[in-house]
Amino acid sequence: MTQVLGAVPGGDDTDAKVLDAALRVLARRGTREATMDDIAAEAGVGRTTLFRRYTSKDQLFERALARDIGRILDDLAERFTTVTDPTEQVVIGFITGLRLGDHILFRDADQVRRAELLQALGHGDPSPISLGYKAVRANIAKAQAEGKIPVRDPDAQADALIHLMIGYLAAPSFAVDLTDPVAMERLARAAVAPILTGTI
Repeated sequence: MTQVLGAVPGGDDTDAKVLDAALRVLARRGTREATMDDIAAEAGVGRTTLFRRYTSKDQLFERALARDIGRILDDLAERFTTVTDPTEQVVIGFITGLRLGDHILFRDADQVRRAELLQALGHGDPSPISLGYKAVRANIAKAQAEGKIPVRDPDAQADALIHLMIGYLAAPSFAVDLTDPVAMERLARAAVAPILTGTI
């Protein structure tokens, strides 16, 4: 998996404080109700400082979400330097994606708020979802080129994997306890990894 954090510009301590505050406000109030004033107060910075750095709350939320998704993807990329089996990578990646449900944004969100937050993951340039898609697609193409998995359509495979994860984050599972790591691993091996290995 390729390093992706470079796609999201770095910042200083104030940026980090503001981005963390933006996520807390977004989790509490959602994209529609949250305001730049809320974020400034939460971060302990003035409105002027905030508007000097970000032109809108949407830009700020997009940046905060992309930063956190970039960190997750970078951690996976680092892990995948030692875990090279594609099936194991899918299992680890899928479980990591499902653990987004424990992220500050999703942890206490009801179904309506969760849907709103998932929709926010599709906004921005690059959007957090597109960062995930590109990283997964690159990893699939690499495994195919190395002969580790059958050559198929990495675009469609990456798209399916990302949308499966989003579906599980958006709606409760009817058959799998998504708080149980063993159950998540079983799901990933039985239903997700075969998308790459061609065993379905």
